[in-house]
Amino acid sequence: MKKIFVASFNRASDGAVSLLKTKIAAAGMGECGVERSDYILACGDRKETFEFCLLWYGKIPIIHLWAGEVSQGTHDEIFRWAITHMSMMQLCTNEEAKKRVDDFFWGFGQKMPNYNAHIVGNVMLDNMPPLEYDVVLYNPPTMLKDDQIEKECNQICEMLGETYFWIAPNGDEGSGVVAGYVNTPNLARPQFLSLVSNCRTFISNSSCIDYEIKHILKPEQIVRVGERNKARESMTSDMTIPNATENIIEKLKEL
Repeated sequence: MKKIFVASFNRASDGAVSLLKTKIAAAGMGECGVERSDYILACGDRKETFEFCLLWYGKIPIIHLWAGEVSQGTHDEIFRWAITHMSMMQLCTNEEAKKRVDDFFWGFGQKMPNYNAHIVGNVMLDNMPPLEYDVVLYNPPTMLKDDQIEKECNQICEMLGETYFWIAPNGDEGSGVVAGYVNTPNLARPQFLSLVSNCRTFISNSSCIDYEIKHILKPEQIVRVGERNKARESMTSDMTIPNATENIIEKLKEL
């Protein structure tokens, strides 16, 4: 079985390519270091990818993914076509891109010997999150023993659908038990709120339910777990007073 080295460096689409890498490995073609690979799969139009291909050109055959697309007005356009010219196979997302590759190679007066273009579609669609998923943010209650925390985690598992994002907990005692259920690292606030705002169900014992989540989701989408926050002020008080940041700044200016 031929071995494929996936060359994708500093691309915003690296997350999309991750599934392709996984599937390549599952098919028995997983990369084993570029030196021992039979082919290089060069992704996109980055300068780093071009320089990598230039380094290995003539040593390992190159296949170009996203060949034939247009990014006029950026230097990416130059690197993309240079990679295409170095490649023995071109993989295109659509008919228009393939036609550009056709024209590119026929433009030399005759079909080039390394011309081998195919429409394969857009890998960026392959690992898009499903429209329905659950989100879990479960922080270990400090008053529970490990076996009780594990029991609550197992109860959460019984609620989950086929697809879910279980986000890493805080560092309270007992978080090691919860870590065994986690499949998603702690997220930056924009990513976390975006994930939650598009979920089917939010399952949590975090105070964020009352500070933020109840202003994003419908009540029936929120599932409270355990009694960790049963006495929180945020559950019963008005937490919608606006412009807190500005209010704080004004008070600090009065000091």
